[in-house]
Amino acid sequence: MKVLKKTGNYLRMKALKNLLVAVLCLGVFCVILSSAIPCSDAYLNFGSYRWLQFSLLVIPSLFGFYYYSQFRGYERGYSGERKVARSLASTLGDEYSLINDIGLHDGYGNIDHVVIGPNGVFVIETKNYAGRVVCHGDDWSHQYPNKKGRPWDRMHFDMGSPSRQAKRNAMRIRRVLEALDSSWSKNNWVDGILVFPNPAVNLEIHGPTVPIVRLRELPTFIATRKSLGSLSSEEIVLIGKEILKQAYRH
Repeated sequence: MKVLKKTGNYLRMKALKNLLVAVLCLGVFCVILSSAIPCSDAYLNFGSYRWLQFSLLVIPSLFGFYYYSQFRGYERGYSGERKVARSLASTLGDEYSLINDIGLHDGYGNIDHVVIGPNGVFVIETKNYAGRVVCHGDDWSHQYPNKKGRPWDRMHFDMGSPSRQAKRNAMRIRRVLEALDSSWSKNNWVDGILVFPNPAVNLEIHGPTVPIVRLRELPTFIATRKSLGSLSSEEIVLIGKEILKQAYRH
């Protein structure tokens, strides 16, 4: 497989920024705690308002927990994208091209992967979730694994709609290709695909609006997918160049 663009550091940089803020929150927490302990060199006597010192500990605790959770999410996403990129690059033949982690000048977020091959163009959205993920059409919920012995936590968490995101990203690439002076770009479809690379995910899918696959299924799914037309080797090169031309560097 020809890799036209490797996985970038977009998610890794966002993860590190959130980790830095979480560490700063921890530092603020430690300073406030030291000021409230009488035996500490940094002790500040607030008198009857000593309760205020301990109340202030709640603020950096909440912010620290939030930013650390964000860090874990971005780091997990970065790991998932790398797994997908490695799997595609090592399994699909040289007739396919792969573009990873691109941003377009349309105000939306990054697109995880674009595969261009003789049987069409595929836009892949990666979700590296663990736990129970339930899909009803375009409505999704996520239930985290429970470490206390039960199979799953009792609480469900509504999540954004990965299927809508996959369809939106496919249409974004479709609009890029419409600018090409090619009969294919005007008559063919761009497939949006959702892939879940984490083996610890438990998928419950009902009436999906986009193809949903696990990582081990993805290369075969792409290779055997029948699109509305076919691409010549020249068109594959042209499409890859146009997508990279429209992408911005980050």
